[in-house]
Amino acid sequence: MNGNGRNTGLVALFSFLIGGAIGAGLAFLMTPQSGKKTRRQLRHFVEDAREQALEYADKLREKVL
Repeated sequence: MNGNGRNTGLVALFSFLIGGAIGAGLAFLMTPQSGKKTRRQLRHFVEDAREQALEYADKLREKVL
């Protein structure tokens, strides 16, 4: 097996994550609330997404090694 299935799965996963991030960002920007509150929510969202991405990268690294 040459690993094409694994690559396809990763592409699908990253596409899903990117689409979700874009959708969430647009939802934050379109929500009628103060700019300060929106920026705070967006900052928390980005921090959480970063933590999740780092955790996923660590798990992926463990699988490879």
